[in-house]
Amino acid sequence: MWCPVCKTEYQEGITVCPECGSVLEEGTEDDFVTECLCRLKDKDEAEKLLEYLHFSGIERAMEQEEEGVYVITVPQSQVKQAEKLMRGFMMALQEEQDKAEDASEDKNKDAIKETPEGILNNSSKTYTKKADEYKDVKNSGITFIIFGFIGIIYLILCWFEIIPLTYNEIVLVLLLCMFVFFVAGGFASIIKSKKIKGQIAEEENLTKELKLWLEENITSELLKSWKDNSVTDEENELIVISKIGSTLSDAYKHLDVSYIEMVADEYFNEKLSGNI
Repeated sequence: MWCPVCKTEYQEGITVCPECGSVLEEGTEDDFVTECLCRLKDKDEAEKLLEYLHFSGIERAMEQEEEGVYVITVPQSQVKQAEKLMRGFMMALQEEQDKAEDASEDKNKDAIKETPEGILNNSSKTYTKKADEYKDVKNSGITFIIFGFIGIIYLILCWFEIIPLTYNEIVLVLLLCMFVFFVAGGFASIIKSKKIKGQIAEEENLTKELKLWLEENITSELLKSWKDNSVTDEENELIVISKIGSTLSDAYKHLDVSYIEMVADEYFNEKLSGNI
């Protein structure tokens, strides 16, 4: 049990903080110790990001003002998730701003929505690398197979009364079908994982090709033109990542947008992080 105000841990059974009187909440230290996610100069933007984080499940995200800058903090246990959500939010916000500029030329166009639901729907899904997808599918398959065989063995032992439990025949058949389904699904996942494994090298080669293209086409002059001196460094980094993704998407229109964004994010972290 933790006090959300004092950040103090208490033994189970205590429900109120003796120091400040706050109601204690269940969780670990990482759920209550917070880290700075970003600093924003625009209050409306900070409030939208905070609302978006709350809408996306980061319920303990908080905002506080420090010398005219709005600091967004999140629990340590949710920092990585919040960073991904923030990038998606900023990319979606940039797209919305670009659309707003285009819409200003046509007064008959609908106003752009800025609710957390709209931003969430416009954000690209997170791309999973083939290597990670291979591991996930393979591990899932192995888990299903093991669970299925254990269930079948359990039912056999019950049938021969080695385990002193009896089941109605119909129930026994249904359980057997379920465990057989698990085994079959597990083998199907293993077969699928082998196909995915064969795509890993192809994806890695394509990623190298895209990063090489970026090295040849993303110049220092282009980066300077993207930088906005009126916003914070964190916001500039997100703007640059978004611009890199847009540039790459224009050159490789046939590729999945989420994959393009993943490559843009990796390229920025490998080559440009700290230099913007």
